[in-house]
Amino acid sequence: MPPSSEPLPVEAAGEPAPAASGALAEPPGNGHTAAAIASLVLAIVAPVSLLFTAPFASFAMLLAFPYDGPSRNPWLAPLAFWSLPMVFGTISAGLGIYSLRKSKRSGESKGLSLASLCITAVFFVLGLSFTLRFVYMMR
Repeated sequence: MPPSSEPLPVEAAGEPAPAASGALAEPPGNGHTAAAIASLVLAIVAPVSLLFTAPFASFAMLLAFPYDGPSRNPWLAPLAFWSLPMVFGTISAGLGIYSLRKSKRSGESKGLSLASLCITAVFFVLGLSFTLRFVYMMR
């Protein structure tokens, strides 16, 4: 059936009339709930991604440390180890802050955002402390 060339009805204020019943409605929470869920998922994926970067960090450690004396590049192994989790954690924190700012006082996206920010903060503090201890031990 060819589309009709009839104009859409326009209300007095100049805005189009509500769409037919087959149109998709706007999601509740204006999409901030989706950002909060994505933030929580990335906050959980960040620690899991350490399993993927650990072999590369081990290989970088073997290549970066000479047999005699201290290494000139003690930062190389931690950089390889934290590269992927750092990306996931940064995106998670950004989405969590965005969703937290746009959510209302009491909404489901606010709780999800706070949970993802807490997970990301704990992961960041633990990772930073372990990395600094590791770099200090390699001197």
